[in-house]
Amino acid sequence: MQANLLKGKIMAAGYTQRSLAKKLNISDNTLSNKINGKTSFTCDEAVTICNLLSIVDNNEKAHIFLK
Repeated sequence: MQANLLKGKIMAAGYTQRSLAKKLNISDNTLSNKINGKTSFTCDEAVTICNLLSIVDNNEKAHIFLK
């Protein structure tokens, strides 16, 4: 998981972690834990994040979400 890359994408898309968490229907704390690698994103969450942040390149998706 590339936390800094994902955080940059979130900011570039005009979201805060709080607003993104709301779109995902999870708490900000849960999103923070997922971004920081304490827990994992579900496949559905990763797909939704990619859609919201306009991440379309499969290599970039893999680089962000896979260890």
